Amino acid sequence: MNHLQWNRKQLLVAFALYTQVPFGRLHARNPDIIKHAELIGRTPSALAMKLVNIASLDPVITSTGRSGLKSASKADKAMWEEMNSDWEIFWKESQVAVDSVTGIDAKKTNAISDNQASYLADDKMAFASVRHGQDSFRKAVLCAYNVQCCITGIDNPKLLIASHIIPWAKDKKNRLNPCNGL
Repeated sequence: MNHLQWNRKQLLVAFALYTQVPFGRLHARNPDIIKHAELIGRTPSALAMKLVNIASLDPVITSTGRSGLKSASKADKAMWEEMNSDWEIFWKESQVAVDSVTGIDAKKTNAISDNQASYLADDKMAFASVRHGQDSFRKAVLCAYNVQCCITGIDNPKLLIASHIIPWAKDKKNRLNPCNGL
C-alpha cells in the first residue's frame, strides 16, 4: 500500500481520468481506474478515492446534491483551481502526463512527414488544422451530462457530439472547459 503523497504527474493523470469517467463509475472495479492506477503506481481503491475526493470540489456534482468524499487534499484543491484558471494549459500538461505513463509518444503518432514519399495512385496525405484536445473536451462534456444529450435525453454515445456554448474561435481560454459545452 502506498501512503506517500500524490505527486504532480499522478494528480494530472487522476484529473484527466476524472473528466472522462462519469460520477457513478468512480469505483475500484472500473477497468479504466484499474488500468490507470497500475500505470501511476497506486491501487485502484486509492485512485477511485482520489477521484471521488476531486468530485467533492466539482460544483456540477455538488449542485445536484451529490457530495463525493470530504477529504480532498490541499494539492487536490490547488490542482482544481489551476485547472479552472487555464483549461488549455492544464489539459496539455495532463495529456503529456497521461501519454508518459501509457507510453504514447505524440511525435511518433503524427502523420507521414514531408520527406516520406507516397506512391499511391489516388491518395495523398494532407495536413489540416485540427483542434488539439477536442476529443478530451467531448469526453468531458459527455461525462458531465452522464453520457446523454442534455436537451433530448438520447443516450447513445455514437449519436452524441459536444458543442461549444461560446464558440471555439471566440473564447480561447475556455476551449477545453467542459462547462462551456453541451
